[in-house]
Amino acid sequence: MDKGGIFEGEMNFLGILLQQAMMYSKAKIDALPEDIDVDDECAAIEAASAPAFAIAQTISSLPAKSETENRIKATAAAWMDGTYWADRSPGAMN
Repeated sequence: MDKGGIFEGEMNFLGILLQQAMMYSKAKIDALPEDIDVDDECAAIEAASAPAFAIAQTISSLPAKSETENRIKATAAAWMDGTYWADRSPGAMN
């Protein structure tokens, strides 16, 4: 057990979960119909993004102890501030 409060590899595991949740969110959002009502679209986007947002919040609360963990935290921060998809290829973890 790591003395910093998280076990070794936890951040990497959460990073994998975050990536999967982000891909799920993107697929759900991409599948929305073109003629959806704006209010329904906003609600659907929020619901589809919620799992990734929750994981990103957890990651943000954990300490980073390596360059990889710093990249995972940066990815989580980008998700939460809405900039993740800008200039990024789908599936890339920063």
